[in-house]
Amino acid sequence: SVSASARIQNELNRLTKEVSTGRMADVGLSLGTQTGRSMRLHIDTDALTAFTNSNAMVSARLSQTDNALSALASDATSFSQALISGRNAGTARATLVTAANDALGSFASRLNTADGGDYIFGGINSGTAPIADFDSGPKAAIVAAFTAKFGFAPTDPAAAGLDAASMNDFLDNEFADLFNDANWSSTWSSASDQVMQSRISPGETVTSSVSANESAFRQLAMGYAMMSVFGSGSLGDGATDAVIDKAITTIGNGQAALTAVQAAMGSTENRIAGANTRLATQKDILATQIDNLEGVDPAVAKTKIDTLSTQLEMSYSLTAKLIQLSLVNYV
Repeated sequence: SVSASARIQNELNRLTKEVSTGRMADVGLSLGTQTGRSMRLHIDTDALTAFTNSNAMVSARLSQTDNALSALASDATSFSQALISGRNAGTARATLVTAANDALGSFASRLNTADGGDYIFGGINSGTAPIADFDSGPKAAIVAAFTAKFGFAPTDPAAAGLDAASMNDFLDNEFADLFNDANWSSTWSSASDQVMQSRISPGETVTSSVSANESAFRQLAMGYAMMSVFGSGSLGDGATDAVIDKAITTIGNGQAALTAVQAAMGSTENRIAGANTRLATQKDILATQIDNLEGVDPAVAKTKIDTLSTQLEMSYSLTAKLIQLSLVNYV
């Protein structure tokens, strides 16, 4: 009958779809009370996929961070070597000042690295460039502190009378105070101390960014800035040598602290890699469970298709013969 043929055709369509997808054509109808479990497995799989996708974005940001940190470390090494060789060889002070100014420019550029519209060293305040241009404020604050301390500017001829002890006292106190929390935030940095946290798996959260307020960056800024402002002023040789020595020590401290920051970021990248491995394993387990519930045997489905196709052909053939029957043929 027509209704039987339609039923067989619908069943063939269903089986054909199942052969091509390897899945039940109508999961809800086929599983019945097991449908809820199937939905739960798919929801869990989607959640794991979301973590994997999110981790990829976090890893990309960490890669940018690592590149910037490596560049900062390279800049610090080059500047430190210039100071050491210049101190020993009596290199013209102007050369070291130029190196310091170049380092300050690179320093701001590295820490103002942006990923799209987000500054990666801004902490949670990622919408604002974290580091100010040296000449737009920090330099004036340093000159003002020196002038308040000694009663004359670094470029004043009177600065030639300062000895190493006086200069070291200034660098260890008034100058160092310019890099404490309050002054760093008001003069140098717009970054937030609070950094980004990222969930990398259902039960694991990591620190996924670095703030420009880290001590490592302040130490580097101190070393570059003291040489930039005081290296080619009117200071005498003794006071200038004190500045160079202090800059060498300060940059060294900054390099050590920077290495610790890099190690922490490397640890975070390793944790993400480990989390991704676990997520992939969990997704494989869920995929197996889903397949056990929703999967069909293509060979069995193909056999059913062949059987139903034969039945459908017989049905069409019988229908055609019935149509050909007519009372006229028997009159």
